[in-house]
Amino acid sequence: ILSMLKITRLDTGNIIFEKKSCRVSELIAHSVNDLTTRAKSESKQIQIEGDDDQQLICDMEWTGEAIGNIVKNALDHTQAGGIVHITWDRTPAMFRILISDNGTGIAPEDIHHIFKRFYRSRFSSDVHGIGLGLPLAKSIVEAHGGTISVTSTLNVGTTFTLNFFSLTNE
Repeated sequence: ILSMLKITRLDTGNIIFEKKSCRVSELIAHSVNDLTTRAKSESKQIQIEGDDDQQLICDMEWTGEAIGNIVKNALDHTQAGGIVHITWDRTPAMFRILISDNGTGIAPEDIHHIFKRFYRSRFSSDVHGIGLGLPLAKSIVEAHGGTISVTSTLNVGTTFTLNFFSLTNE
């Protein structure tokens, strides 16, 4: 219910983001803080790699929630011994955050539907959730003027790419 309320508030423009320059390494650490214990207890790893000095203009709480939802989803679909890898980089036109896993992947017939509210793949019946984490992440990223995309190969893994176009002063 809380996720649905958040999406609705985002859709109606009732959320004002407190955008400020933040270190991406701190944003990522904040995003996965609650998930590292889960990953360890499930014999999975969250690996973080990127330039500690890179900055991004965003609302840390909301952007952290979007990243956390994607990492949670990656953990849900990665077996014991699996790895979730988070990296970031800057290009002249944008800032990218990539979240990859070596999990079960997304079926080709599902890939175009995963950002729809309440969408649940028939292959995800053993995974908890109601299908709001990825739509919420998409709404948050887009509300920051960014885009989110996904590539996936069955039984190889999935990569989510978050592109932010409002660059910071370096």
